[in-house]
Amino acid sequence: MPSIIQKKILTLYFTLTYLLVLWLVSDSISFTSALEQSWLTFGFMLTAFLLYGLYYLLPSMLITALVGRITRPSNPRPVYFTAAITGAVTTLLLYANAKIFALYGMFFNGFILNLVLTPGGIESLGGSTASDVGYALIALGFVLVQILILWLAKRFYQYKTQTVLSFKWLPITAFVATILVHMGFALDSYTTTQLNVVAESVPFYQTVSARSFFSSLGFKTQRDTKLKVKGKLNYPLNPIHFQQPAKPYNIIWLTSESLRADMLDEKIMPNSWEFAKNAARFTRNYSTGNGTRMGVFGMFTGVPGNYWFPFLESRRGASIIDVLQQQHYQMSFYTSAKFSYPEFDKSVFARVPADQLHEIEKPQSGWESDRDNVTDLLEFIDKRDTSKPFFTFMFFESPHARYYFPPESVIAKPYRDDLNYATLSKEQLRNDIVPIKNRYINSVHHLDSQFGRIYDYLKQHQLLDNTIVIMNGDHGEEFMEKGFWGHNSTFVDEQVMTPLVIYKPGMQPLVSNQMTSHMDVIPTIMPLLGVTNPSRDYATGYNLLAGEKRTHTYISDWDKVAYVDDEVKITQPVNGKSFVLVKASKGDDSALTPEERKAMLAKKQPAMLQLVKDLSKFFKKKQTGPQPQ
Repeated sequence: MPSIIQKKILTLYFTLTYLLVLWLVSDSISFTSALEQSWLTFGFMLTAFLLYGLYYLLPSMLITALVGRITRPSNPRPVYFTAAITGAVTTLLLYANAKIFALYGMFFNGFILNLVLTPGGIESLGGSTASDVGYALIALGFVLVQILILWLAKRFYQYKTQTVLSFKWLPITAFVATILVHMGFALDSYTTTQLNVVAESVPFYQTVSARSFFSSLGFKTQRDTKLKVKGKLNYPLNPIHFQQPAKPYNIIWLTSESLRADMLDEKIMPNSWEFAKNAARFTRNYSTGNGTRMGVFGMFTGVPGNYWFPFLESRRGASIIDVLQQQHYQMSFYTSAKFSYPEFDKSVFARVPADQLHEIEKPQSGWESDRDNVTDLLEFIDKRDTSKPFFTFMFFESPHARYYFPPESVIAKPYRDDLNYATLSKEQLRNDIVPIKNRYINSVHHLDSQFGRIYDYLKQHQLLDNTIVIMNGDHGEEFMEKGFWGHNSTFVDEQVMTPLVIYKPGMQPLVSNQMTSHMDVIPTIMPLLGVTNPSRDYATGYNLLAGEKRTHTYISDWDKVAYVDDEVKITQPVNGKSFVLVKASKGDDSALTPEERKAMLAKKQPAMLQLVKDLSKFFKKKQTGPQPQ
């Protein structure tokens, strides 16, 4: 049990640490915006801010108190050590969380936890040695700061032993504040929904549901909906049947990390631009996700990205892989990243033998791995059994942040020499976004040089007479056009639109400005493999080479789905994984007025019902409609 003086020191220490916590969290909170809405909103924001600052520090205080109870007052070092270390861990995590929010617009969540815990996840970030050193120095800095705070608290009580900070009313005050903040949000969520946006800016804000309670009091509730789409996977809906063509096509599928739609032009990607002149080029193609996981998943399965989780859980691979194996295709898959992150080896490629999944093991830049993999891919084609068709897929990493490239690929200047994630700030991003984007452009130019090696090989070996070629990106990449850098944060066009080029032997060249989706690739390719099932048995897409058109699409991330058409983008949480309520913007990402939002949500209710059906389509047990919150 700590002595009286030790309790005083720890009380002052945690008070000062609490102020540090508030400062770290304040970057994500706009008190000005809350005040502009109303004094009530500002009061809610301020109370939640102060209350959650205490919550963040509570584990450190409890652990320190526990250590204090099992150690002797005569030896306070274990208690002080615990306080300093747990305080440092708390403030460091909050600092990291604030950096993630500033750069990517999201807080620490299940997606980031998955990134940290899954093999290959950390490597996928593309960090540098300078970044790693920066992280280590920052962590050390937070430990030193907490030691300094503890030292100041001890020094203070050497001279001010009669001064005591009293917090005897803190527990009851925190309890009352907790009730007010959460019940106030619950009421607002089912009436005006004005507190939704401000609550979203408080890291890890927890919601409560009280619809029946408020309804019993006579409150008129807001009818925002929560999508509940769970069940046992039933994919495909019917067994796949096919009549294998007498002369089956070879298939080469080239997908790049972070390849946004506007990169496909005659200057940045001259090889692909020239190749596309004899193919079908789709200028308005949407990925199925704003990240690699959902993007690649949707293009190989033909279904919305939210099905990722049941596919992964059941280790279900894509139907096209089943068809290729049944038709005895020679297959070889390459990635300059890892097949284990995201877990494609346990989902879309779950039925692909491990010896057909090829990764570059040696540490090197993405562009170097791309070159090595293209060499291996072409060698695979060279050594194939020419009496059998082949399928090969490659995932390229050249345009992955930090956007590396060799000197001969420079076409855009000036460009940043390197990116240090540890010291990167949003202000620095704004100032340097043009040279950062130039790095990206140069990396895409190198990517195209590797595409060109494959195109040239196919021409030189007369393989274009019987080979289908698919070229696309997994998702886009934003450069602060709509407020963020990179991807995985929002569903703006820059993050979710990619090139899509499909070449089929003997086809008439085509340039389409109609909306397309990654979900359309499989319904386009499966008939060319002789599949006789209607595409609705295995996809929610359309055959792009048969003139079929779509009017809307779905884009997913870890816990949300966006409905997109020409007029609007509507974003909703799925299965309660996110507390954020329905968001809506115009189709071009510009803002809707409150009146326009209300009218648009009412107009799109039939589309929202169809969304639920499509997200439930491949479940044996599915919800019949949106469930009220």
